[in-house]
Amino acid sequence: MAGEHGLGLVLWTTDIPGMTDFLEKAAGVRVAARHPGFAELDADGATISLHADEASRSHPGSTPSRGRAARGIGTEIRLRVASTPQAFAKATAMGALSVLPPSEIDGHLECQVMGPDSYLFTFWQEEAAAPGEVAPRVTTTSADWPTRPMQYHRR
Repeated sequence: MAGEHGLGLVLWTTDIPGMTDFLEKAAGVRVAARHPGFAELDADGATISLHADEASRSHPGSTPSRGRAARGIGTEIRLRVASTPQAFAKATAMGALSVLPPSEIDGHLECQVMGPDSYLFTFWQEEAAAPGEVAPRVTTTSADWPTRPMQYHRR
């Protein structure tokens, strides 16, 4: 990956154009390269590479019998956005499943959606809700699981 900063994210996907459009439109990531079987995205300085299943027959998701149904499960991808409510609206309009609507959590405004290939995306903005942006206060405990994972990754 070009410009690696020590951590690169590769997402194997069944739909390169769809996943690229989803991340570009909903999360505002910059598309650095777009090809039929590959895309490279810049997410606030981090590189996300998208690979089509056909890119490697040795990858576990390259055939339905080798785990395609489990793709994305157990992964949360957190992306900073300019506006959580706008990102949420765009994502759900593109077919993402709402997991958590825009909510104020520990001084952040964030939401969660299940996006393409069952990846869980958390879109967040640094500050809490701005005037006119209504966001309920959400507190999390272990009793909230499985409907709301515990938020253990705060500053």
